[in-house]
Amino acid sequence: QFLYFIGRGKMNNEKLGRILQEIFGDKLNRVGGGRWMALLEDGLKFQCMTDERADRMRFIVPVMPVGGAPNEFLQRLLQASFHSALDARYAIADGLVWSCFIHPLGSLTESFAKDGVKQVLKLAHTTGSTYSSCDLVFVGSVERGEAPKARKTASEAFEAAVQTLKPEVLNAPPHLCDPLTFELLQDPVLIPSGHTFERATIMEHIARFHNNPFTRDPLSVSDLTPNRAIQEALSEWSGSSEMNR
Repeated sequence: QFLYFIGRGKMNNEKLGRILQEIFGDKLNRVGGGRWMALLEDGLKFQCMTDERADRMRFIVPVMPVGGAPNEFLQRLLQASFHSALDARYAIADGLVWSCFIHPLGSLTESFAKDGVKQVLKLAHTTGSTYSSCDLVFVGSVERGEAPKARKTASEAFEAAVQTLKPEVLNAPPHLCDPLTFELLQDPVLIPSGHTFERATIMEHIARFHNNPFTRDPLSVSDLTPNRAIQEALSEWSGSSEMNR
């Protein structure tokens, strides 16, 4: 009877979807059987991926491109994953720094799922400052004798990495930027999952991994189609940007 109760209460895609809907409301979009995305007002792109058969799930948020980031900044991310990230973690994949929360799906509770969402968003927000996934600030390495100046250096490193982005990218609407490189789209193409990428970027990814970078479903070059709507939006945005200069 006890085992039956545990099995009945296991987390699954249906239950997790309801929890995410409660958190994000109409910002949440389901892009696959166990995959959701939410583009938030602060520009963060929350994603959830699950695999019921493998009993795995993950919440992920792209934080920034890793290209050009100084070693001091990358070392600070590793320190934070040990000291201050709690149940969330930093990761690097597909040319980006990610905030992520990974857990077996079946044993995930509603409260821990909600906490996991909060932690990945908080960790993304505090990158470059406290590198913490909660409101508490953990001094961590400073307690162990490291000079407090190291915190300033890490923050400066983050700012330096952000400065490698072109000004037009920093001002562009998120949907007009490639989700892998954060570069402004030039030749946008659509893939079957509904995601839009820069043609050269997604072709390079396909050549290496042969899959959708977000859903991991098989993907080939023949699946790419020009995204005319985004191309028109790019032209309109570029035109308005020129007028406002």
